[in-house]
Amino acid sequence: MKRFCAVALPLMLSLVLASCGGSSSTPAPLTIDLSPSAPTLAVNASVAINAQTTPALPKYYGLLTWSIPGFPNCYEVVATPDTAPPMTGCPNGWLAWEGALTGYSPTLVYYYAPAAAGGYQVVAQGEITPQSGKQYKGSATANVTVTSP
Repeated sequence: MKRFCAVALPLMLSLVLASCGGSSSTPAPLTIDLSPSAPTLAVNASVAINAQTTPALPKYYGLLTWSIPGFPNCYEVVATPDTAPPMTGCPNGWLAWEGALTGYSPTLVYYYAPAAAGGYQVVAQGEITPQSGKQYKGSATANVTVTSP
């Protein structure tokens, strides 16, 4: 009987917690819409890309990170991202955004195209991790086409 209780009690407790809204290891989907999602621009040009999430990112508990796949350091935080200085060592282009207010993540970035025509990507990854409640995670990719003049 002791052996049955040692196995059955933890199993029943986990079932009760799961049915009562206890913590879950699988986050709910965070929808991220990028606009534009497939921009076309000339070499050495730039385009603003805006992200909107559902649910909305809450202050302090929401995080949105931007990147160019394979080049994690190809970004800069500047006062005027629409006129950011060029970055070296970023063959797939680079990103620039303005420093967000405390507790917020940047939802608008500028993608600066490289000097070579081709197809490139900009990725936005988001998550909401409140101290209690439901956790959300998601990502979206903008497929950028860079053309020769």
